[in-house]
Amino acid sequence: MATVANGTDSRGESVSAVCNATRSTDASELHRIAEVRAQQGVSLRAISRRTGVDIRDLQAEEQPKSNLTLEQLYRWQEALDVPVANLLVDRDQQLSESVQSRAALIKVMKTVVALGEIATSPRVSRMTQMLREQLVEMMPELADVGGWPNYGSRRDPDHVGRIAANPIRVESYSME
Repeated sequence: MATVANGTDSRGESVSAVCNATRSTDASELHRIAEVRAQQGVSLRAISRRTGVDIRDLQAEEQPKSNLTLEQLYRWQEALDVPVANLLVDRDQQLSESVQSRAALIKVMKTVVALGEIATSPRVSRMTQMLREQLVEMMPELADVGGWPNYGSRRDPDHVGRIAANPIRVESYSME
């Protein structure tokens, strides 16, 4: 339900503002990247791996009041695989139905993969495999979705962390 408030701006001109009663957004919010990322069930670490951008920078960018460049906005759009319009604040609409459905399917696929990883019987393994195949048939891009992490992040055994790739030199810090 939306309400319209009429008034005047600093120049004395008449203005109308539409307020959404179902979703309270501050007028200074510029985007809804954090909201979309949460609905997609994607971690900042995953976005960092996809984009090559440091997590701290991504945290700052996803703040609703941060003023992003078009390059940053399109980087987020590509990493989350959603239309740019869904990342921008629109006080009258929720996420499009297709994006909400996609986010729900991703969460279901994460659960199916996680169940398949801990299946103790061949019957359960086969059922999770069948469900996985059916979900991929509905939405082919789900084939690359991994399960929910059990402990920390899921790295390949040959993948080293950032600290191993860029070690800190102790001699650069003096103890004076």
